Amino acid sequence: MRVRPVFLYLLLSFSSFFLNAKELAPSAVKGILDLREISNPEHFIVKLNGEWEFYWKKMLRPNDFTEGHYKPDYYGRVPSYWTDYPAGSVKTEKFGYATYRLTVLLPKGFNKLLAIDLPVFDSSYDIYLNGKYLGGNGTPGKSAEETKPEYKRNFFRIDPDSDSMNIIINVSNYDHRRGGFWLPVKLGTFSEVQRQLANSWAAEWSVISLLLGFSLFFLFFFIISPKEKIMFFFSMTTIGLALRPLFTSHYLILNFFNMEWDWIIRAEYTGLFLILVGWVWYVMNLYPSKFFRMIAWGITIFFSLAFLATLFLPVKIFSYTAIIYYPAMLLVIFYLLFMSFRGSLKKNVVDIAYFLAFILLLVGGLHDMRVSLGRSDSTIGYSLTYIIVLFVFIQAVILLYKWVRGYLDKEKLQNELEFLNRNLEHLINERTLELKTRNEEIEKQNSMIALQNKQLSDTIQLKNRIFSVIAHDLRSPVVNILYMLNLLKEKEYKEKYDTFANSSIQYAQLVISLLENMLVWGRDQEDKIKFSPERRDLADIILTNLSIFKETSDKKEISVNFTQIGNSNAFFDKDLLDIIIRNLLSNAVKYTPRGGRISILLKDKMQNGECIMLKVCDNGTGIPETKQKYLFTATEIESTPGTENEKGTGIGLKLCYELVQINQGSIVVESKEGEGTCFIIILPVAKGTVQKEKEE
Repeated sequence: MRVRPVFLYLLLSFSSFFLNAKELAPSAVKGILDLREISNPEHFIVKLNGEWEFYWKKMLRPNDFTEGHYKPDYYGRVPSYWTDYPAGSVKTEKFGYATYRLTVLLPKGFNKLLAIDLPVFDSSYDIYLNGKYLGGNGTPGKSAEETKPEYKRNFFRIDPDSDSMNIIINVSNYDHRRGGFWLPVKLGTFSEVQRQLANSWAAEWSVISLLLGFSLFFLFFFIISPKEKIMFFFSMTTIGLALRPLFTSHYLILNFFNMEWDWIIRAEYTGLFLILVGWVWYVMNLYPSKFFRMIAWGITIFFSLAFLATLFLPVKIFSYTAIIYYPAMLLVIFYLLFMSFRGSLKKNVVDIAYFLAFILLLVGGLHDMRVSLGRSDSTIGYSLTYIIVLFVFIQAVILLYKWVRGYLDKEKLQNELEFLNRNLEHLINERTLELKTRNEEIEKQNSMIALQNKQLSDTIQLKNRIFSVIAHDLRSPVVNILYMLNLLKEKEYKEKYDTFANSSIQYAQLVISLLENMLVWGRDQEDKIKFSPERRDLADIILTNLSIFKETSDKKEISVNFTQIGNSNAFFDKDLLDIIIRNLLSNAVKYTPRGGRISILLKDKMQNGECIMLKVCDNGTGIPETKQKYLFTATEIESTPGTENEKGTGIGLKLCYELVQINQGSIVVESKEGEGTCFIIILPVAKGTVQKEKEE
């Protein structure tokens, strides 16, 4: 069969389905379907939809209704699952059995040959007409052992012998997640029912042949152009769509060989999973995004696991995966609508075509989901397959459009390349001269920028250094002042007012002195700190700073011991050494636990007395070995909280290192984590002493 006639036939069939959907059909009321006023009794076909008499957990035969002992438990809607019936009317379960009964009233004196078309259900059933057994699907029973499921589409010829028909259907379900009639039963004149059945059978074969042809076309395209992965995934989707009709509706696979009921369902669900996985990756390649890639992987993993469940679990368990299938498909279609609509706003022709096609897919997806759940009154069964046939055709047209556009773009690029080849030498000379001129300008600008950056970096570094030192060294005296002022609020400390006031004045003077020194440093010196050394008594500076930290150390109950051995005079800058000792004492108090101790040793280090050693030790937290190596030289500033969460700036030790170097001395650290830390400073006792020692 050629593609063009098949496609035209599908369009005509699909159109006829929608036209039929517009007809107003009669509906059963209280177990009676009245066809006496049907518009065309000579040629008609109707669905036996509406309210059927429903008898739950009763397997009733025609003889059971002759004496009128049984009244319906409920008038159940058909088509639908019996689990959808209200719990207040009848307490149904997904597994069980029931009897459906319907009386059909025909026109008076009606004698036309009729037919009943029963689609395949997941439930087993037997059907009786006017007391006679017509046939069934599988073996309905009152237990799982008595019930045997089967897939068999039934078409019964009826020769009416009265103006009414009494239809009784015994239904049982113990093997599927749903029970009852979820597809409509059709009744009509023999010729009309037979014609529609033949048309639907032919349409399914047409769909299979057309989709297989397109799938091979897209697969061939992928083989010759492996980079076009979108073609592979679309081929994967169309193959799944082509094979699915073999295992649904007419179950065409049974024309070739017999399959067990459960394996037909397994094949049907496997086809569904193949369609969805191929579809999401087609969408991912059409409109790629990180968000949708996560969705695509999630769907792929879930339905891969569902495929394994389909192979090994019973039908009544794995059939629940269909509940997730349609929402996942709708999610993908909504994503496509959003992305194609966004492209349509930019007047992209391809996106406009996709947007219209995806709206059609959405309508078909919603319709099929309602049919699957037994909640559709449409005269059409599953329609998504036919819509996708149309979509496949649109996809082929878009593909050809892209080919043509790609060819035109390639031709345009070829013309531009030929023009460039003809004028290449001239263009190269012009371009070379232009690049040379630009490079010279860039080099000049780079030199200027480098110089400006150096000046700016030096300025910023100096300012940062100044303000960091100010911030660091102002903290301790200001905190002490604040502490003593708070104590003065307490009644019990009122008598110590003079002591606290004197201490506060002392700390305030220290702050002022520090600010003056640092401001003079920042104003007068751009490249280095002003260094004014002279021979002084180092013990005096130590004692002065010990008095500053007395309140803080007493607060933490830390004992401080100062020992002097030998000469205490050295050659240094008083202001700089003041900052060094203050920082070391501040750190010692900060990292020594409550009740700890701090030892300060000042002594002549060398035998000839040319150097002096200052050693500040504590039994605090210590410094890890990994940090000791880069303690003074690390580029990054890292502040470690004290034993009682005291704050710091993290620049104190770096500042001490720089200031000791300026004073022509040296500083080293000895520490063991958890046991304590010692800082050892060597200073000259006279000008040039340390430098002389180093040279020797």
